[in-house]
Amino acid sequence: MRWLESTPDRYDAGMRLLTLGRVTRLHDAIADAAAEKPGDRVLEIGCGTGAVTARLAARGAAVTALDQNPEMMERARHRLETAAEPCTSVEWIERTASEIDALPAEHFDGVVASLCLSEMSRDERAFVLREARLRLRPGGRLVVGDEVRPHRALLRVVHATLRAPQAIAAWLIAGSLSRPIPDLEGEMRAAGFEIERGEHFLLGGLALVVGRR
Repeated sequence: MRWLESTPDRYDAGMRLLTLGRVTRLHDAIADAAAEKPGDRVLEIGCGTGAVTARLAARGAAVTALDQNPEMMERARHRLETAAEPCTSVEWIERTASEIDALPAEHFDGVVASLCLSEMSRDERAFVLREARLRLRPGGRLVVGDEVRPHRALLRVVHATLRAPQAIAAWLIAGSLSRPIPDLEGEMRAAGFEIERGEHFLLGGLALVVGRR
């Protein structure tokens, strides 16, 4: 999905296309799970154009939004400042996901990762997930929404077939593509999270998983 990140104007439309419209439902579900009550402190890893950020802020969360792309972050800031109910209380940090270890330990009630872990290698994900757990207070929750590999063999074949045009386009345009995560729940457990619930969309190829510290 990195080719979309180079053109923020088309990012949201591209996400709707690539997820067959499910991304809006995913964003709503992520915000509902992460912001349990007004005033919750939520760290958002990879805020992109601010779709989830805006939803978290609307639910009363105190959001720390992190992204390594300054253009995307500027678009996210503009989205919140020009909304029907403008929000200027979000803390914006230009930083990579691997740099969250510089943030205070046991500080956040929730951590959110939306469509960004699939851009990482397994080792990178393991590091980010471990560090995310350390940023959470005891009992805090990690909410992940991302591309995953369906568990059932038949669904894997169907999903791979449907996803092929997206993968080819991404490779031709940017020379890179995201990789569906083989076992998101297992990787979260390995990082020390207790899986609270999971929901799957798009023939099992898109998942929302909530874990607790």
